[in-house]
Amino acid sequence: MNIDKNSLVPFYLQIEQQLTEQISSGEIKPGDPIPTEAALCEIYGVSRMTARKAVDYLVRQGRVARFRGRGTFVIDNRQQQKTVLPLDRHFTSSEIARELNQTLENQVVEFRQEVADDEIAALLRLSIGTPVYFMIRLRLLDGKPFVYEKSWMLSQPFPDLTRDHLNHSKYEYLQARGFIPAGSSKQISAELPANTVRQALDLSRDEPILHARSVAYFTDGTPFEVADIYYNQRYYRFSLEARC
Repeated sequence: MNIDKNSLVPFYLQIEQQLTEQISSGEIKPGDPIPTEAALCEIYGVSRMTARKAVDYLVRQGRVARFRGRGTFVIDNRQQQKTVLPLDRHFTSSEIARELNQTLENQVVEFRQEVADDEIAALLRLSIGTPVYFMIRLRLLDGKPFVYEKSWMLSQPFPDLTRDHLNHSKYEYLQARGFIPAGSSKQISAELPANTVRQALDLSRDEPILHARSVAYFTDGTPFEVADIYYNQRYYRFSLEARC
């Protein structure tokens, strides 16, 4: 195996193309490891950075997956069925779990009161410095992390909100107190996550995520929660339905 050092195609793409051909032809089979970055450096006579970029590109394409302490292995895409989550419908995590017939687990990473800064106060229509709940939750479906969420929620109407409520269903808690969530508005972007998010979702380095800034409303139009929601795209894909 070699690369054309006179070609205009970057070295890392040439390496990626050759590895892709080996995977497509079955020379490297699903479940097999691909050469390590050190081995790629030796095989192709390139730098470690170039070898890493080639492997990163394969990871982003979903052809291989990195596993800490084990290496990088070819994925069997014929068996990798991604669950479809619609972004144009307001699903709670509990509703998603029921619809997919999967087990939901909520892990509360942080839960405390803090004062709203100017951005959060504006979105929740509060005065700057008003106490709000701040929480970080990791949601898992059948043991796989699918959402990392940081959120700021009105605290004054809900003085008895506890970690136990968050471990179960926050929306059930709200409805039990007569507050009915009606929906949310979202601004969506694709980005590379911060290390804390990447590690929580068990993602490889430079693996992109879908980030949504969401503002949720009660039926009377009152905004009650601002959330930064990070969706794991390794196991899930997302849909939007446009209407004329």
